[in-house]
Amino acid sequence: MTDLALKDNGHRLTAEVEGQELEIRYGWASRDVMRVDYVGVPSSLGGRGLGTELVGTLVKRARKQNFRIQPICGFARQKLREHKEWHDVLA
Repeated sequence: MTDLALKDNGHRLTAEVEGQELEIRYGWASRDVMRVDYVGVPSSLGGRGLGTELVGTLVKRARKQNFRIQPICGFARQKLREHKEWHDVLA
């Protein structure tokens, strides 16, 4: 898994793959807890693990910037639960 280059506009993280946009919509539950409301990958890019890679890149950012993740989005919640090595960032 590689790190995607995330662009942050204050409430959306986006990455581009093959000219298409992947996104995470978020807000802050508190100063150090990011609420992940939505993870989106275009259907034309589906089945390639890009959603998991997107969440993994966010986990690395959370560790580096010292915040925790509260997954509201069902996909994000599932991936964070599946990957035990990511449990340290769960809020």
